[in-house]
Amino acid sequence: MKKFSIFFILISVLIINQVSLNGQDSLSFYLETAALNNPGVKAKYLEYSAALERVPQAASIPDPEMQFGYFIKPMQLLGGNQLADIRLMQMFPWFGVLKAAKDEASKMAVAKFENFRNTRDELYFNVKSSYYTIFRTQKEISIAKKNLDILHSLEQIVLIRFSTSGDGISSGGSSTISAASNSSSKRSSRMNGSNMNNQSEGSGSGLSYAAKNTMASSGSEMGGSMGGSSKNEMVNLFRVQIEIHDLENRIALLQDQINTDKVSFNRFLNRAPASLVFTSDSLTEALIPSDILTRSDSLVNHPMVKMYIAESEANTARRAMVKGMGYPMVGLGVNYSVIQKREGVDPMMNGKDMIMPMISLTLPVYRKKYKAMRTEAELMSNAASESAKNESNNLRVDFQETMQKLSDANRRILLYNDQALLADKSLQLLITSFSVSGADFEEVLRMEQQLLDYQFKKVEAVVDKNTSIAKLIYLTGN
Repeated sequence: MKKFSIFFILISVLIINQVSLNGQDSLSFYLETAALNNPGVKAKYLEYSAALERVPQAASIPDPEMQFGYFIKPMQLLGGNQLADIRLMQMFPWFGVLKAAKDEASKMAVAKFENFRNTRDELYFNVKSSYYTIFRTQKEISIAKKNLDILHSLEQIVLIRFSTSGDGISSGGSSTISAASNSSSKRSSRMNGSNMNNQSEGSGSGLSYAAKNTMASSGSEMGGSMGGSSKNEMVNLFRVQIEIHDLENRIALLQDQINTDKVSFNRFLNRAPASLVFTSDSLTEALIPSDILTRSDSLVNHPMVKMYIAESEANTARRAMVKGMGYPMVGLGVNYSVIQKREGVDPMMNGKDMIMPMISLTLPVYRKKYKAMRTEAELMSNAASESAKNESNNLRVDFQETMQKLSDANRRILLYNDQALLADKSLQLLITSFSVSGADFEEVLRMEQQLLDYQFKKVEAVVDKNTSIAKLIYLTGN
């Protein structure tokens, strides 16, 4: 009974983990994971946290100075022997200097925060874009496999037509068909079970070496034994096998590509490169914000624009701080002298310690230094303002280009959806016609390729639309 309970618990845990894993196909889950784990975002947030710690530092007055002097041999004074001298002094900057320094540190912290926001928002866009790329590759693999099934069906039709040809099949023709079919099946099994290290060789040839030799030898064997109809069916078989091999090679390339896409995606989440990535079976077209056309006026809300504005304000505050530093610093302090009694001196003041209040001033006489500091702060402020304008101009261009891509993606979605439907209907009619009459086989293959192309382009258009909307959200700082 105890063993059964342990087994039941283990099975339950595995089921719960599997359900949780399947529930991770939400893009929002990956966005949250990336925001929490991405090293770049963490680094920018730590920089912002460090900048906040500079605010209390800038608002603090300088540390007080304390001096202690001890006379190895007491100094003789009228009121006794002086043993030691203690001095305490506190310096105070000119009025407004501390406030300006605090403002500068606060504005620089704001700039760091906006930099953190931009890094985070850019990460969100990259995660979405990479997620859509993985979906597109997976969808292309699925579409290619469906079209591969169509080609295999065509291959079977051609084989049936060849076997029922009116001219008959000689022994040489039978061996040729068998060799070509076996070559095709062997190639398919090799491509499904290998890592496709020699993809470049397969993509350019279409048929395997054995199939080529078979085709070369079939001409002499079949010349006298097969009629024109059988030869045409043999050519059709080779044509469809060429298309099958090319599509198998394309699927293998896409499977390699998706592994690279997942490595790229997992880096944003700071996960192991081989971590699984779950996507939905279908990608819903993202909704376009209703006020998207008016958001171009709110590009000043972009974190990078706000960062430059904060830097400009920080340098303006620094200029005010430097101006105050050009005035004297005031110091208030006290001097305490330790006096020892001495014989033969008037007892009225003999041995009494002395306390002396003190005041001091710094003399900022080297004016070139302060003038250069003010000029530097002013130039840096102007530079940040110009950078904000430049960033805003670039954002407007990016916004317009993204809107153009979005509009183009919408048109392509409608176009390729209709084109794919028409191509599919045409392909079905052509296959039916070929099965009956054996005519227009080249048109069948051409239409099958056109259908595959339209299906790929439709998926690409949907991905481009979602990516463009994600880019618009990033550009408008929402």
